[in-house]
Amino acid sequence: MPKITRIVAREIIDSRAIPTIEVSVLTDSGHFGTASIPSGASTGRNEDVELRDNDPTRYHGKGVLKAVSNVNSLLGPHLISQEISEQENLDRLMLDLDGTPNESKLGANAILAISIACLKTAASCARLPLFKYIGDRYRPGLKLQVPGPIFNLINGGKHGAGNLDFQEFHVIPSTRLSYKEALRAGAETWVSLRTELIHRNAIHSVGDEGGFAPNLFTNADALELLALVIKNSPYRLNQDLFLGLDVAADEFYQDGKYNIKDSPKPMSTEELISFYVNLVKDYNLFGIEDPLAQDDFAGWAKLKSVLPESTLVVGDDLITTNPKSLQKAIDHNSCNSTIVKPNQIGTVTETVELMRLAASHNITAIISHRSGETNDTFIADFAVGMGAQYAKLGAPDRGERVAKYNRLLEIEDYLSHL
Repeated sequence: MPKITRIVAREIIDSRAIPTIEVSVLTDSGHFGTASIPSGASTGRNEDVELRDNDPTRYHGKGVLKAVSNVNSLLGPHLISQEISEQENLDRLMLDLDGTPNESKLGANAILAISIACLKTAASCARLPLFKYIGDRYRPGLKLQVPGPIFNLINGGKHGAGNLDFQEFHVIPSTRLSYKEALRAGAETWVSLRTELIHRNAIHSVGDEGGFAPNLFTNADALELLALVIKNSPYRLNQDLFLGLDVAADEFYQDGKYNIKDSPKPMSTEELISFYVNLVKDYNLFGIEDPLAQDDFAGWAKLKSVLPESTLVVGDDLITTNPKSLQKAIDHNSCNSTIVKPNQIGTVTETVELMRLAASHNITAIISHRSGETNDTFIADFAVGMGAQYAKLGAPDRGERVAKYNRLLEIEDYLSHL
């Protein structure tokens, strides 16, 4: 296989006007690949370290020139002449050079950018679409299909405008629909929701992930609004389209209590669990992501035990794409689904390890974007190649989200002609 001849990094900006890193990898065969790394607004405590400059004179301290320098001066030269197809070796060499448990020395953003760019380059060398190369390499024999989309249509928490406590309110098409049909349903519902908000003279600006950030009184109001919009559409609630939540409970957890607009007083873990049980009964929720504090494995297990088996209890901050954290959650029976965000763990190899562990324990995998995104469509290909059941890519608007949704359309069309 071809060998690496050059690795070069640059500072670009993401969808929130915040700098991020982009890396290109070149080989002696003339093949190359480029990757850019997203960033989250709501982050788990155990995520690997995203290296920032902390220079207040540039980009409010959010610059990534240190990470760029680490690629151009340290990581890149360290990988010159290595075979591009040896992904595990390339990732291990970078992790060893960093030498910390969370990539805090050289930056998980720098390391992941190289890791993904190398994988893209290897796919190019093999003359295969990226999703096919990933599938052949990591999930041989798997029948490739496009994952079901999870649309974030209402933004709250750190993704909104301080209007709602819960971070995301989802609409999820039935997996009976083809991806093309599911995307149409999500897009039409987004437009219908905007029309309804305008009709109510409500705020209809969008948040970081393309969902609306309306001025509602409670979190339940947002679910009620989505239910109403779907009931007034050609789609059937809880048959064609389902509702779900990303709560991000750590954002309103303080002194052992949860403070949300739906309750006049702070809620205990038991009270919040009861609240969720009622929401699931009222709206037949598809799933609840990060419903409790990220270190409360026992509380998660209790919630999971009282919800229907079909309801996904989704770990994001609980897991942070870390195989060790997922194993702990499995041991405690805390969740039956996990969010997968490569930039939480820092390399392709570690992300693959997490997904293999999830698959071996029937944990539903949901590939996810971040609130600060780029136009890089890697996670769309990765979701297909790794056999993820769902992909959470935001609302079907804003270019950085649409690029990924449209890439999945392209992949679905490719697979239909095999």
